[in-house]
Amino acid sequence: MAASEDGGVPSVAIIVGSIVFILLAGTVIWFAIPGISARHHFVSPSGGVALDIAEQCREQDCDRTVIAETLTPDGSTVRNGCNFTLIQTHPVLLNAYPLWAADERTVEIVYADAEGQGGKFLLDIAADCTLPE
Repeated sequence: MAASEDGGVPSVAIIVGSIVFILLAGTVIWFAIPGISARHHFVSPSGGVALDIAEQCREQDCDRTVIAETLTPDGSTVRNGCNFTLIQTHPVLLNAYPLWAADERTVEIVYADAEGQGGKFLLDIAADCTLPE
């Protein structure tokens, strides 16, 4: 009986040690991969257009994407990337809000960074959002 009790203690230590090791490895990986600085999902008032906006910044530059999903007359959806330009090299899309035109063919994205500095850019869904996803 004493042998089974002695064998149980190291097994628990191995299990606890393994869990701690996995948690530490996961934490290192989590912080080593740059995260998304901002992510937004906007839907037009009619529900016919949805925008997914993402921004990921590194030390000296940022990648920004806008994907437009439009509802076609037959009820299917089409997803396209959108052309737009922002020259800032730090996260500026932390706070963003869409201002939809009445016909929902254009949308103005008003944005601001962490300090409240920002601007806006206009997307013409038919003209700017033509890139394959």
